[in-house]
Amino acid sequence: MRYTLDHDDNNATFRLHEDRLDASTSSEFKAELLIHTCSGIEVLFIDLSEVIFCDSAGLSAMLLAHREMKAAGGAAIFIGMSEKLVSFIKISQLDRVLYIYETREEALADLQNDEEV
Repeated sequence: MRYTLDHDDNNATFRLHEDRLDASTSSEFKAELLIHTCSGIEVLFIDLSEVIFCDSAGLSAMLLAHREMKAAGGAAIFIGMSEKLVSFIKISQLDRVLYIYETREEALADLQNDEEV
């Protein structure tokens, strides 16, 4: 599985460089996410802009990242998803659970607005 990880203060951006998030990649994806969710970062941005196919195993990995970051007092924010992937998430009704934004900047602006309240 190919990915990059960029740190910025207490945030990190995990970019998956695969076109599929399915049974063939989700186990390794989960393992890597578990390492990073326990690293003390506050926000883990997960960039899925290169993913063109996702199945239930991929959704399970996304939920794991969300759950683990929330348990650690942080947040997993998914960015850059294709319309097809967002539609799949909506059909699964996981858009009610996962934090989904088009861009990292949009998510950061929303986070800053929440802190000001």
